[in-house]
Amino acid sequence: MKIPTELGDREAFYNDLVNKCSVSIEDRGGEYDSLRSYYLFGAGIDAPPAYYNKIYPHIDQLSSFLYSAETTRFSLTLGASISPSYQAMIPALTGGLNDEWLNSNADQVFAQALNWALCYNSTFIKLIPKKGMHPYMVDPRLMGVLREDTPYTDRQEALVQIYYITASELYARLYSHPNKDEIFKRIQIGQSEQSKVPDGIQRLILSATDPTMYGNVNLNIAGMQTYKPRVMEETIKMTELWVWNDDTEDYQCVTIADPNVVIYDRPGASMFLKGELPFVQICPTPQYDYYWGISEVGRLVFLHDMRNKRMAEILDLLSKQVAPPTALIGFTGLLDEKNFALNRAAGLLTTDMPNAKVEQMAPSIPNDLFREIDQIDKMFEEASGIVNVLQGRGESGVRSAGHASQLARLGSSRAKKRALIVEDALEKMATLYLKCMRVYSDRTYTDLNDQKFIADQFTDDFVVKVDAHSNSPIFTEDLRALAFALADRGAITKERLIDILEPPMKQQLKEDLKKMQAAQQAAQMMQAQQTPPDAAQPEAL
Repeated sequence: MKIPTELGDREAFYNDLVNKCSVSIEDRGGEYDSLRSYYLFGAGIDAPPAYYNKIYPHIDQLSSFLYSAETTRFSLTLGASISPSYQAMIPALTGGLNDEWLNSNADQVFAQALNWALCYNSTFIKLIPKKGMHPYMVDPRLMGVLREDTPYTDRQEALVQIYYITASELYARLYSHPNKDEIFKRIQIGQSEQSKVPDGIQRLILSATDPTMYGNVNLNIAGMQTYKPRVMEETIKMTELWVWNDDTEDYQCVTIADPNVVIYDRPGASMFLKGELPFVQICPTPQYDYYWGISEVGRLVFLHDMRNKRMAEILDLLSKQVAPPTALIGFTGLLDEKNFALNRAAGLLTTDMPNAKVEQMAPSIPNDLFREIDQIDKMFEEASGIVNVLQGRGESGVRSAGHASQLARLGSSRAKKRALIVEDALEKMATLYLKCMRVYSDRTYTDLNDQKFIADQFTDDFVVKVDAHSNSPIFTEDLRALAFALADRGAITKERLIDILEPPMKQQLKEDLKKMQAAQQAAQMMQAQQTPPDAAQPEAL
């Protein structure tokens, strides 16, 4: 984009972009609130929680197939035109990258972001390089893009992130700003108020002339944990705009405080990396014409409503079986007292009326009462591509372990496809990690030739890949079988086999292996020295 140079036009241009990028934030926020309620409680916002929330464990199981924080590891791939001399740096840099990934808790942040991406439709991880890498999950309701009909973040000309900061923290960040006092006079400071009115009542329509409230509210008097934070500290709404600048061929990062006060206007290279955005989108189910993708929970809502309805009907049927409706035929007087006497221990009921009788109309309980519930649960599994074999359940007709393994391999094709989509987001994030290490880290490494180097001396033509699809446990068994097959045929060394399998105490095992190999070489040399020349070469006849 061409950014105006005149100060007034530039500020108006930025505010116009913020409004265009934020056009759907309010609407999506309402949808996300409903999806969050179904994910956490198995019911809509105004409905009481479900007796059993099927969605939460289902999403938890699905995410465990798509990403495993424990086994994920990375490898470096160089460009085709890069000198082979850089190969000696790869092992040390790979180890440094994996260390930085774990030390910054990126594995746990990514796991949490993936869970909520399945709940909503997308989540974001923002990378902040400041004395190391600091990844943060960003809620999608706080993000906006210029073109929602265009997928992929790299194709967006502008995007915004909304966040809230306390006044004291903002003042501390502006300690070196020449106009900080003037800025504070213009910004608007708000306070997160604690409402004394329940959320259900707040959603009722209030008349301006008649403040009396009408309507029905499912209100739990005892209260329930809603997992919504309450903040009483004064906060300021901040908007961070990232827009592509054609003149500098880099993003322009603009920080705006409410109401439309531009605080900082600086190139993206001073905040992150030149030509790169610090946001990584996680979208397990993308859609070609909708940037945010498809929500997994949204596809399960109607199934869960049907399941809740059937469960309520079953419980009502069982309660009528335990305490069936009663018909008092031929009785007069206060029937409620007579019914109470019938339904208490050692109750006694007498009457002088002839032909009086008591009938209990208990409903009949079908033998396959929960059959429809089982069918709905199978629909859950089919909707997300999780078959019985993947869940560790038996399958009819399975005759051997090899047969079960083959069924699991064929049945996991849908889950593998989505795991590869998640893998792309992992690789994008890990590549940004290494690029930031080249720019911001001065850590010293040692290559295979015992030469010291820093990450900045490594080539910029590289891509970080997830090593052998290790992000998903679905690929684990195939990887192990392939590794042992290569080792049996002598295609890889024992050290490389340990690297692939990632056993416990990996470094100690590799050191023990080196000692064993050194001892074997020493024994072979000693045996060769003790062997007489005549014994080594038999005389020819």
